[in-house]
Formats: sequence, structure tokens, C-alpha cells
Amino acid sequence: MDVLTSRDVLTSRDVESSRRSADFDERLRRLSSSPLGRMGGVVVLDDLPSARISTMLAREALRCASGATRQTGRSHRVDDGRHDVAGRSLGSGAGGPVQDDLYASPALRRRLEDLCSGRVKPSGARGSFSYYTRPGDHLDTHVDIVTCDVTVITVVQDSTPHDDPGGSLEVYSNCSGAPLSSAHQPGVRPTAIIKAPQASSVVILGGLVPHGIVPLGEHGTRVISALCFEAVD
Repeated sequence: MDVLTSRDVLTSRDVESSRRSADFDERLRRLSSSPLGRMGGVVVLDDLPSARISTMLAREALRCASGATRQTGRSHRVDDGRHDVAGRSLGSGAGGPVQDDLYASPALRRRLEDLCSGRVKPSGARGSFSYYTRPGDHLDTHVDIVTCDVTVITVVQDSTPHDDPGGSLEVYSNCSGAPLSSAHQPGVRPTAIIKAPQASSVVILGGLVPHGIVPLGEHGTRVISALCFEAVD
């Protein structure tokens, strides 16, 4: 009789890891076939948030700017996907009570669940503001971290020229669900470059669709609110 070692026997941790992986794959399949997935994984919502909340968010982002920290660095590959570190140059800071209320809003969650054909929940306790204020500020092409399946990106302030692509969102819907490196292959170009206007929001399947922020030009600044949601069973 063959003697089995610990390497030959599945442990409870292995079983749990396999179950979680299967659940994760099922969530991704559901998101891919959702209304948002069928739109290429990204949509601009001109009515989200309301005009009143947009004004309050802009004021809050201005107040929070003093606490923002400067983030710079090059891209670092880990698993060709959601654990990779995106190169960046920008300011980043925690949000405040106005953003917190939006994050916890049942109305926002229902809107996202309609787009995603399933339940979602906030990935954390608080969102963040990103400040693109210096020429060249950017965020390299990436997919969002494992707990950030759906991202709501609200433009709270924009003083860049209308015809300047700086600060726009580059989206690679053609690489949805593929290894991140697929978006860097020769000849592969963004399927869309989206410059959403101030007081509008972009909803993106950030864990599936590679995306990044185009380097800021010489004129103007752009500030966004970012809220991450996780798809749940």
C-alpha cells in the first residue's frame, strides 16, 4: 500500500481556498454577463450623484486636500492581475462624511446591483479622493484589487481644457478578464478614452477591465472620488 504524505492529502485550507476560487470565478462570470458587462464593463452616469451631493463632495475634497499624501512609483508585476502594483503620480487622501454617506447609500447600492445583476457591498469603511494636480500626474493601466470588483469614479473637480485628454480614463474592454499584460501587447489600444465631466460618475468593472488615468497636461487639475464595491453571492 502506498503511503500518503501531507503533500498528497488536501487540507481543509486547500478545500476552502478552492471553494473561494470557484466562488470568485462565478462572481466574475456573472459580472461579465451583467448589463454593465455587456456594455463593455463601463458606463458614464450623468445623474450620479445629485447636483447637491456633487457640490458637497467638491467642497469636502477641497477640505480633505491638506491631508492628502503624494504617491509616486513605477508599476510592479506580481501576478499579472489584481495583485500588481500600478505605477502612479498623484495625491491621495481619505474621504469625509459626505463621501461616507454616499458610500453607504442604499440608493447607490441598488443602482449598482441593477447594473451588475447581483448584490454588491462596500469593500471598506471609507472611500478616497485622488488629486491630479501636477503636469504628468497619472495612474498606469491596472485592474483593481481583489475586493474591488466594481468602482464608482466621480469627477468632483475639473479645470482642465475640454479638448485635453489629460486626466481621462483609458479603458481596455477588449481585455476584460484577461491577464493584465494583454493590455500592453503591441497593437492593443484602449477601446475608449473617457473624460467624464464634472459632477458625473463612471461605473466600471474595475476588477475585470484594465484601465488607467492619462497623464495630466500642462493646464488645470482634476479631482475624483473613488468608491470600491465587492460583488457578493
